[in-house]
Amino acid sequence: MSTFPLRIGTPDGLLYEGEVARLVCRTINGDLAILPRHCNYCTALGMGEAHIILEDGSRKNAACIGGMLSVMNGTCHVLATTWEWEEDIDTERAEDARKRAEARLAEGGLSDKEYRIGEPVKPQAPEQPAEQITLPDPQGASEPESAEDDFAWLDDKSIEEELERRREQAQTPETAPKADTMLDAAAEVEKAYTDAIQQTSNDPVMDNLPWEVRDKVKSFQVNPQFREDIETLQIPQFFLKIEQSLFTDGSLELLDKEMLAEGFTLKGKAYDIDFAAADDEIREIDVREQDGGLPKVFKMESAEQRYFKEWFNNLPPESRVRQCKDMMFNQLNKLNMVDAAELKAYINRIVDDMDKAQLAAMEKAPLGYAAKIRDKIETLLETHYRETFDKWLETERVVCMPSFRLPTSIHPASNTAIYARSLYTAEDGDMNKLEQKLIVELTALPNVRWWHRNIARQGFAINGFIKHYPDILIMTQSGKLICAETKGEHLKNDDSREKIALGQAWRTSAGKDYRYYMVFENDENLLPGAVSMSQFIDTVKAL
Repeated sequence: MSTFPLRIGTPDGLLYEGEVARLVCRTINGDLAILPRHCNYCTALGMGEAHIILEDGSRKNAACIGGMLSVMNGTCHVLATTWEWEEDIDTERAEDARKRAEARLAEGGLSDKEYRIGEPVKPQAPEQPAEQITLPDPQGASEPESAEDDFAWLDDKSIEEELERRREQAQTPETAPKADTMLDAAAEVEKAYTDAIQQTSNDPVMDNLPWEVRDKVKSFQVNPQFREDIETLQIPQFFLKIEQSLFTDGSLELLDKEMLAEGFTLKGKAYDIDFAAADDEIREIDVREQDGGLPKVFKMESAEQRYFKEWFNNLPPESRVRQCKDMMFNQLNKLNMVDAAELKAYINRIVDDMDKAQLAAMEKAPLGYAAKIRDKIETLLETHYRETFDKWLETERVVCMPSFRLPTSIHPASNTAIYARSLYTAEDGDMNKLEQKLIVELTALPNVRWWHRNIARQGFAINGFIKHYPDILIMTQSGKLICAETKGEHLKNDDSREKIALGQAWRTSAGKDYRYYMVFENDENLLPGAVSMSQFIDTVKAL
């Protein structure tokens, strides 16, 4: 893994010096990531969570408030007003500081902007005017003839004596307590900020919200007895090995299915498409002033449809076919991972293979035919994703590594707190009857430490040729993490088969402490690899 030198310091001294793979912190303009070979750069730091990724892939979290960051010739320097590592934070002291800071905020002591980015409060004017250094009068000195003589009249010795006197005065017992008091007050405010950061650490939902609205979002914290569990738990996910090249030293990137599109082609692919019931409605794209000049799609009015069809039908047969090809190409050329030239050739093969009756049907519904072709291409892509994933997993180009951390709080749209042994003080309330039944059974098992209703698109995902969010996560007393996906009897379909295949691949790769099960209510006509509710409960009892 490629690294770069990093030095982190505060007014108290040097806190870190060494090689890191990544630095992430918050500037006054937003979050910033520094990677190897970053260009020369300088910015002011705001207030927020920071972390570094070490060469071995491990992560160190910290709270950072104020200061400067610079990158010069590949070396990064951070001089922060406050930088405190996660493990060094005194929880009790931070809580006391948070309460004092909240009291100050209630009194109007800090502005919203100050609370958001940690800018220091503007200093008040001193009660006494600042003491001035009295310099010797130039005594009618004439206008200097050159720049070298501008300060020739200054008495260096007098200035040095005055500065020495001030240094001695700063060390007197009378002034020291005042400085200590100011530093303590600043530390309390900074601790309050740190506490706020810690409360939202590892919480992507809250991280993307402005500070001013975070208190409006309904949050549910992890139950205190399970906090240590989620602090140490890193659920494995799939990563793609990026090989060393001219532009990279090699790394690991969290796998996204579109990465699996490598090598996809439409050349030689089947085009056995059922065009029955293709939509023959005609739509228009118009740019209207009242819509801000943006293109909008409208269903063409009946009269306009008749006019368009009459115009179209009056074209020569070759022109009508060419028009249909162009319409379908323009409609499908938005597909990701599909080469435009290959797409045009694929459409040509489909249309050129049609007989007169099929061409006549296509001419009546070119956009409907385009939709059918899109479905076929997407099916071909999904098949390619699956085949590539299996191949790369076998050749270890795709690997499974500890990655996902459960957040310290969740924010479900609906919630419930009626079921025992939940990981959080309340869980996602959007559960079907089968999920509710399963959770009730889990609450009766003594070897179940906690369960969690995984929130789709927010929680843990098994990432592969599809992105799969299991319904329920279960932790046993023996330390086994179980992912359970519940399915109704009507969902014994290809989607469920794909989830089973991915879940089993994840289980094999993740290691002995992880399990995956697709659970149906009964054991009639189970899909291969799936289990019934009773079978699942018996299995959990034994883990």
